[in-house]
Amino acid sequence: MDTWTSLKNGREAFADYLATLQPDDWDMPSLCSAWSVKEVAAHMLVIPTKGKGEIFRNFLGSGFNLDKMNAKFVRQISASMTPAQIVAATRSSAGSHGRPPGLALPGVFNELVVHSQDIAVAVGRPFALPTEDYVASLEHLKNTEPVFKSKSRVAGLRLRATDADWSNGDGPLVEGPIVQLALAVAGRPSAIAQLSGNGVAAFRSR
Repeated sequence: MDTWTSLKNGREAFADYLATLQPDDWDMPSLCSAWSVKEVAAHMLVIPTKGKGEIFRNFLGSGFNLDKMNAKFVRQISASMTPAQIVAATRSSAGSHGRPPGLALPGVFNELVVHSQDIAVAVGRPFALPTEDYVASLEHLKNTEPVFKSKSRVAGLRLRATDADWSNGDGPLVEGPIVQLALAVAGRPSAIAQLSGNGVAAFRSR
């Protein structure tokens, strides 16, 4: 898997998807905390369109608080861009190799995988990346604790996709469609309802 190529292809496909949204869709709450669909789409533009220097300055100005920095960028982009402009920027920046300080390429790729579903599930309009993209996301998330807290969420559990060749860990079983499994491991509670197995109760409690 060439991650940069997959990222470019995924961003372009997601731009096409965003272009199909109706005006009311952009104001709907997403699966991502308190952000609307437009705000998540705006957040997804930070990595490909903001330079390392600008990101670091904003991180410093936010007291090294990632949530505050993200909120600043989201407010700025949401206020200054229309949905059509966000679609255009998503498409034109698809090939960007921008990467914030401290975030490796798998983390950049995971932003696309998870946040695209934060929007698609919320508006009820399916969007799908290739199966291998969700496998890559899970391979990243299973060892990631900052922000997503996924490493502790899956500790001592066996995860298994029911529609793809992927599994991980030992212990009580948590299984389901790979997209929902990735969302659940990323901390999206609504996805847990799509999972089954004798480890689901423990998973839900974390």
